[in-house]
Amino acid sequence: MSTHRGLEFADQPREDYTIRWYDESDRSAVIELCNLVSSNCSEAWFSWKYEQLPYATHVPIIVAEKAGEIAAIRPYISLPLQLGEQTVPVAQLVDLIVHPDHRRQGLMTTLSRSLKTSCWNEFAATFTFATSAARDGILKMQNERWTDHDLGSFVKYERINNMAAFTGSDTSPSVRLGAAVATPVIKLSHHLQEHFFTVDPTIRVDRYEFVPVSTLSSLYAQAPPAGAHIRRDDDFYRWRFMEPGQEFVTYVASREETPLAAIVVGTKRSPDTPSTATLVEVLPSTGETALDGAFSSLLSHITSDFATYDHLCATGGALSHQLLSTYGFTRSDIFPLSKFTHSAYLLVCPLGRLASDSAAIERLTHEAGWATTLCVRSLG
Repeated sequence: MSTHRGLEFADQPREDYTIRWYDESDRSAVIELCNLVSSNCSEAWFSWKYEQLPYATHVPIIVAEKAGEIAAIRPYISLPLQLGEQTVPVAQLVDLIVHPDHRRQGLMTTLSRSLKTSCWNEFAATFTFATSAARDGILKMQNERWTDHDLGSFVKYERINNMAAFTGSDTSPSVRLGAAVATPVIKLSHHLQEHFFTVDPTIRVDRYEFVPVSTLSSLYAQAPPAGAHIRRDDDFYRWRFMEPGQEFVTYVASREETPLAAIVVGTKRSPDTPSTATLVEVLPSTGETALDGAFSSLLSHITSDFATYDHLCATGGALSHQLLSTYGFTRSDIFPLSKFTHSAYLLVCPLGRLASDSAAIERLTHEAGWATTLCVRSLG
């Protein structure tokens, strides 16, 4: 998939670099560059994420080239953002990579500025989930045409089944000892909690070894969240859950054959990292307490089915803090889990598609205005 769009340069780091759009001939070199930082960048993964994306007509990557070699890439994902009654196109910034031989040349800044300048009229905003260091760098790149807004940290919850799995040779002896002592205590706590779970006997939970797209789309359409969020439809779900290297199972809670709620769980096992079960999508995601009975039934099945995994990961919003706590989930930004995790911050930058809509910009940049989930967060 080629692109023939022009690129408006924000600036140039040095004369011997060329900033341009990705071309089909770059494919092998870009995949090789991606594999410098992640062994998971297979051809299938690259094709899924950038070539099969249903909301783009081109491969959404800007490259920096020097002497015929790819020095850096600034990819993004085109997505539909539901902002009140209107749907606007936005770009999620992901996977920025600079080759080690080309660092400290200003390429990160140049590529980011070139993207926002070139896509000014195409998108309503860019957004990204940044580390603390990346956040500081992005917030320094302000321009008279744009300003990045820090909407705070993306809060995750963890249910730890095996604390020892998160320690290694680089962990202090005291922390390793604490983790070894804590693990049996945690397992006992989970076991005791399970005896006090109360589930509604009128709710049936079905497990599917695939993602029932139409069921998810229907649950979303019945009760979309009020905050700014990536719009769900059949195209989104078909693409999202075709991710190579991930296995997805779906749990649906129903009463009298009517689906009430669903949770999609993504699983990943690797010999080098803790085994993970992630509650990728939770529907409906409105946070209505009236659905706690359905979600309780779902969580009861999920925590039981994945008890052998080192940890389960979720986020709040649709699932209340109280409900998650009942099933052994703890906020990852609070001690002791904060010792093992790193925060990610949601940064949003309005662009030209909203330049004349001050009310939409206010809603877009309000800290409490976004309804974010791991389904989008885990894209990059």
